[in-house]
Amino acid sequence: MSHKPDPRLVKRAIEHIDRARLVKLVVDLVNVPSPTGFEGDMARALHTVLKDSGLRATLQPIGDDRYNAIGLWEGAGGGKTLMFNGHLDTSFGPEQAHRGLGYRCEGTVIDDEWIYGMGTFNMKSALATYTVACEAIRAAGIGIAGNVVIAGVAGEIEKAPVNQFEGRMYQGYGPGTKYAITHGAVADYCILGEPTNMMLIPRHCGTTWFKITVPGTLIHTAWSNYERNAVSSAALVLDALNAWIPGYMERNQFGGTRPKVNIAAIEGGWPWRGARTPDNCAIYMDVRTPPDLLPVAVYREVRELIRGLETRHAVLKGTTVDIYVSAPGTSLPDDHELVRTIVAAHSDQLGQPPKFGNEIWYSDAAHMNRYGIPTVNYGSAGRIRTGGGGFDTHQGEAVHIGDMLDIIKVYIQCILGICGVAGGEGQS
Repeated sequence: MSHKPDPRLVKRAIEHIDRARLVKLVVDLVNVPSPTGFEGDMARALHTVLKDSGLRATLQPIGDDRYNAIGLWEGAGGGKTLMFNGHLDTSFGPEQAHRGLGYRCEGTVIDDEWIYGMGTFNMKSALATYTVACEAIRAAGIGIAGNVVIAGVAGEIEKAPVNQFEGRMYQGYGPGTKYAITHGAVADYCILGEPTNMMLIPRHCGTTWFKITVPGTLIHTAWSNYERNAVSSAALVLDALNAWIPGYMERNQFGGTRPKVNIAAIEGGWPWRGARTPDNCAIYMDVRTPPDLLPVAVYREVRELIRGLETRHAVLKGTTVDIYVSAPGTSLPDDHELVRTIVAAHSDQLGQPPKFGNEIWYSDAAHMNRYGIPTVNYGSAGRIRTGGGGFDTHQGEAVHIGDMLDIIKVYIQCILGICGVAGGEGQS
């Protein structure tokens, strides 16, 4: 179990937090473009940072010039191992730069208070806070008993290969984390600093992505029948799905959160060949699931919905339902030791306990939990400069420097509490 670290040691480490170092590190990491599939340069940059910080650093190749950067701070022995996990890939790449500062792969400090740039929000700022927390403890001359692992991983962004869309730029949803934790990056607990705006997230939705294919007949316009056109027939499926969604969300709410459903894309026919009807039309749908609902269960529900439509509409005979992403959610109890440790540290350092939440987006925390490493999302990004929390698509990605400094204080207390101090000094 974790212990309450000596407040004097925590305070001593906090006094060694280097604000200038933190800001420069965030800017430097943001300056390295790293869209999904092209994380090689970012992994090498983080590897150098971890090595220069005194951690034993390793580059894990996962293919196609994609790497995880793993740093190990090995303690004296006798304590637990705490991992800090963060993804290297960004939601977008340099092609979004025209949208403003928050979308550029260029860290920009505003008013000495905010840092803008692609990856500041999701989630290079977190990688910097992990590193600076470890550096502060080491600079204070405090040794740890257990280990700290910092895992910068490739391919977390929610993407998946399908149809002709294949290759490394589509390989997301956790290949880096799953490789890391099955190839040596093990831990007793993990904190994943996704942009939660200092909220503690022990419950994570799962997700299941469907491809629903409506059959049609390839034929010239001259001999076609619009009532048997695959695109027209798909409208029947879309109407049924839109009628089903509200009930699904209501039935599956948990802790006041309704899992969302998104009809993400529709594909059929050839715009350059308007004189032909399509031989099929595909509907792509993302169904978020509560932590206790497995993909096979929601598959059955969607398949039964389609079967019912087939019995009522002959044009839908032969419609298929396929899953191309199946990622179940997870949940930790509110009284889990990791949760209690973070609550205590947050309360001690920031004067009040953190708010709890449920997350609809998917993160590598769910994979970690499924592999037996208790993990929560808890990060400093997620505050919007003009007010409120979440993400503002107009402003793009940004992080508040003060929030990062606050969470580093919490991370320091968590490290000393979970890993312990070398020789047991200062534990209560």
